Amino acid sequence: MRPILPAILLLFALSASTLLTNCSQQPIPAPKLDYDQASRELMQTVAPQLVGTWTLRQVQVSFQPYNAYQAMLPLRGDTLFQNLATLTLAAAKTPRSARADARYPEFEGHLHFRGQDYPIYLQLLAQPEQVINHQGPQASFLFETNYPVGTRQRDAGEEWLFNLGLLGDNYTLELVAGQPLMRWRGLNRGVSRIDLVK
Repeated sequence: MRPILPAILLLFALSASTLLTNCSQQPIPAPKLDYDQASRELMQTVAPQLVGTWTLRQVQVSFQPYNAYQAMLPLRGDTLFQNLATLTLAAAKTPRSARADARYPEFEGHLHFRGQDYPIYLQLLAQPEQVINHQGPQASFLFETNYPVGTRQRDAGEEWLFNLGLLGDNYTLELVAGQPLMRWRGLNRGVSRIDLVK
């Protein structure tokens, strides 16, 4: 009978040490991300940097052979425009949203092109990759004029900017804190990249 007792104790000790070893190797769970709060904090950092006057220093347009709007210009290949326009932005005085939400900052201003000022509106949306992983562009937005819908026809300059793909497209936005530089990347209509300088 006595030889069985030490074997049971040994088996118990091995089981306990295996259990303790496995418990000590379990990863400590990361704190759960509050996505709304993280978005709010990101936009509170980004929004003040947008305010001011920016020169559209370089506008890169990718030629799209089946783009009917580009055909109206006409474009014959990839094109780079230098110092195309200036953009002045300020926080929206009267937000379009029913109630202001720091996660979605709103801006208004004007785009100065060929001697004309076109009223502009945009609303930022935090980019998920930046909120979760702190990588990539900080925000996305739709860049459009700020005229009441259906109240007017586009003039020649605004029509040209729309056909180019600058107006009426969605962009991602990348800022570097403390530097007067901003980069937009167009998502649909041919404008692949805009470098803006304050």
